[in-house]
Amino acid sequence: MTPEYVEDFATAYDRFWAPYPLRMGAAWLAFHARVAPDAQRSLLDVGCGTGIVAEQFCAAGYEVVGLDVSAAMLARARERLAPAADRVTLLRADATNFAIPRPVAFALSTYDIPNHLGGLDRVRGYLRSVHRAVLPGGWLGFDLCTLRGLRSDLAPVSRDDDTVSVAVNRGPLDPATDRRPLHVSGTVRDAAGGHVPFKTTITNTAYPIADILAALADTGWTDAYVAALDDLGTPVHDGEQRDRVAVIARRRDHPHEG
Repeated sequence: MTPEYVEDFATAYDRFWAPYPLRMGAAWLAFHARVAPDAQRSLLDVGCGTGIVAEQFCAAGYEVVGLDVSAAMLARARERLAPAADRVTLLRADATNFAIPRPVAFALSTYDIPNHLGGLDRVRGYLRSVHRAVLPGGWLGFDLCTLRGLRSDLAPVSRDDDTVSVAVNRGPLDPATDRRPLHVSGTVRDAAGGHVPFKTTITNTAYPIADILAALADTGWTDAYVAALDDLGTPVHDGEQRDRVAVIARRRDHPHEG
């Protein structure tokens, strides 16, 4: 959820990044059906991007609120979700301070949204805002790049097809803040057959998992645990040894803003 998500990056995201949110959307949908089979079918997707996960929940009969700070990503989401427009509300807002029209039974974020927020205080703002948006007894799930994941060196990646090319390079880690930039550049073919360049940088911040769990407790969440991405229902105790984990929590039955 970063304002640097420019229009042509949204095109590249749909083309090359879609498999992960498709996989996680299906996993979160199955998770919510298992833990809350009788709950209201309503979802808040924070950092909804181009609407890939939201579309899966709409297809399952959910009413969806999608929120993102990027106008370009939301424009793609509106196109994708147009067939279900009567059950979708899309909002442009900062994930650390927002309100939605009506509370939901389940909230989620996909693709390391807390890592994009720029600091633990802003993560707490995100958790407070989501807490206000979720019904008592409702659920929150998000994935998180761990300290190990952010500190790992990744080889540059290049992909292209007939219309889009993209190159991804991870910049140097700032060890004092555990922040690391991800540089994305590429081209998108326009209607005239030309190649329009784009460039964006996404900065990620990693946090100890213990700090995330403490922030959840401080902001009114309970029953929090860490899980593997391929088994959201089972807590794991080696989260710091994984590159990415899922974090799951439940809203207390009685309001508490922390």
